[in-house]
Amino acid sequence: MKKFVRNAVLATLLTVAGTTAVVASPAMALPYPNDNESITFIYYSDASKTVEVGMYVYGNCLEDFEYGVRTRYSTWHRTTCPPNLP
Repeated sequence: MKKFVRNAVLATLLTVAGTTAVVASPAMALPYPNDNESITFIYYSDASKTVEVGMYVYGNCLEDFEYGVRTRYSTWHRTTCPPNLP
């Protein structure tokens, strides 16, 4: 009986841990800009990616800035800074 209870508790804990890992996995790490680079995220209203609703730019070119809203539908790209920036 004790072995059955122990196995049931262990199975429950493994199920909870597995569910937590699956739920937490969609997080995405932001790409890190190299020297003389900037990263630009463009956010869209839906999966068709036709209507832009926001933008986030960060990196080593100019000051970081953001406008609009962040959504789950996005694209990103790297931009090399112009050589004449201060």
